[in-house]
Amino acid sequence: MKIIALASYLSSKRGGLEHSLLDVCRALAERGHSICLIYEEEGDQLENYQQFCSDLIKVKSYKLNTQFLADILRAASVTPDIVYSNQYDNFFFGSVLSQVCRVPFVCHLRLHASTEDSYLKRLKQSLTLSGIYRYIAISEAVKADWCDRLHIPPEKISIVYNGIEPDRFVISDDVVNLRKAWEIAPQERVISYVGRLETEKGIETLIRAFALLRQASIPAQLLIAGKPLFSGDTYRSQLEALAKNLGVSESVKFLGHISNTRSLYQISDVVVLPSLWLEAFGRVLIESMACGTPALGSRSGGIPEILTGEFSNWLFTPGDEIDLCTKLKEVIDWRNNDPTLSHRCRQHVINNFSLQQTIDGIETVLHQAIKR
Repeated sequence: MKIIALASYLSSKRGGLEHSLLDVCRALAERGHSICLIYEEEGDQLENYQQFCSDLIKVKSYKLNTQFLADILRAASVTPDIVYSNQYDNFFFGSVLSQVCRVPFVCHLRLHASTEDSYLKRLKQSLTLSGIYRYIAISEAVKADWCDRLHIPPEKISIVYNGIEPDRFVISDDVVNLRKAWEIAPQERVISYVGRLETEKGIETLIRAFALLRQASIPAQLLIAGKPLFSGDTYRSQLEALAKNLGVSESVKFLGHISNTRSLYQISDVVVLPSLWLEAFGRVLIESMACGTPALGSRSGGIPEILTGEFSNWLFTPGDEIDLCTKLKEVIDWRNNDPTLSHRCRQHVINNFSLQQTIDGIETVLHQAIKR
């Protein structure tokens, strides 16, 4: 297949959406498909795409502008077999492009549905959605949201869970020395958060739960990795003030953006995703568990679809620091109480969320669309 893939930002610093698209495009290229990437803004991932893409085309914007038609015609010159979009902001451009090229258009639903608030925007949305042949949703929760809010027929949406390459996230065979390199005392427990610093991520809940844990005389530190994407430094300042007011500021460290999160997962005793909103999936959970580190998540969106079986006990009520603290107390000493837990975590990811399974699912949908 000759695939045109649409991306907005080529930056690893933004989140799981960008990481997932790179994984998908690279894996499809390795299977012999030709990938033409259309993108708006360059970033640190551009060099990775250059290694396997047959074409790279930078457009001014996916929105209507004076250069819109010219960008459509430049992209159409690639003569693709299919157009594939990674996020909602690209759907209108992709819909027009697929009609110009007379090829099917497949959209990946990686976030919750967005309903427009004006007549013209709703009209544009309706025209865009009518041009989409098939959708891929990263969780049942995302599928249900799009079906309910935008009235998309359920049969048009296939579920394909996000996956990771297990060889990139592994259990450390020398945690002791790795923790020394991070200057972590042997008796200390480490709780980590990895992700964007935004209010919908519920990081206040985690800090409050951590303060309750410290009140129980459990030696621990909280490592928060990530940076704001939309809120600037305001939210981080609020989080720092909260930690100070709760008397735990010396044990809460803000690490900023970390390019290689694997070692952070490996030194952690627990990773927490305390989202308040409809979390579409929760990639950090499977990355952490592939490294053998238990991951707790709020009972929100697609998170319960990851934490299944015995791991469903790690779900907690969104915004409830008492519930989260209780779960932390139950899990945090697993290295002593249940040393085989790390291998069960990793096997759960390998069995259910490997990148190979993800690519198999996406490739099947793309083939079906072309053979319509």
